[in-house]
Amino acid sequence: MKKEVYENIRYRIITQDLPPGELLKEKELMAHYGIGRSPLRDIFGDLQREGLIRRIPRAGTWVAPMDLNFVKQIAEVRVALEGLAGELAAKRISEMQLKELEDILTKVEAHQNDGDANIQELIQYESHFHKIIYAATQNEKLETLLLEFQGVGARLWHYLFFTEEQLYKLFEDHCMILTALKGRDVEQCRKLMAQHPRAYFDQIKGKV
Repeated sequence: MKKEVYENIRYRIITQDLPPGELLKEKELMAHYGIGRSPLRDIFGDLQREGLIRRIPRAGTWVAPMDLNFVKQIAEVRVALEGLAGELAAKRISEMQLKELEDILTKVEAHQNDGDANIQELIQYESHFHKIIYAATQNEKLETLLLEFQGVGARLWHYLFFTEEQLYKLFEDHCMILTALKGRDVEQCRKLMAQHPRAYFDQIKGKV
């Protein structure tokens, strides 16, 4: 239950259903989702680590503002860190994690073949794909940084550039990443993992 609530609130923030500056009222969210205060605060902790909300003790919790210059700075750093994640994951990823990545892409293919574009599920799959790779690095500091950068980047990407076609294109890139991971191709994994944030960075440079 907690995971589903986290995914839904995260999706609502990314898609602007919960806009920047929106006050997140605990009692209303607890009633809406049928969840207790402790699990909701755990969810807030996860969202805060992703840079999606801001919390001030005894004051409240708000959806974080979108700052193009801040995201530009993150994108500059993320290119290098995603490449490093690709290198480490190629060396350290487990067979179970490879299977999890393969299962995600199988589900995406089923959506595409059925013409069933459930955008929320697809965005969750895209996020989870990256999270598995970050965990596969076996470097907790790197994983933490990339999870934070991913949340901030996903929100601005959805706001400025999102189309269903682009979303499916990401999964085509993910298929190539999975192939490289299976082959333990360190250089190709580094290149492919850095490719997406570099393209994203190029897109936002003209807007700041």
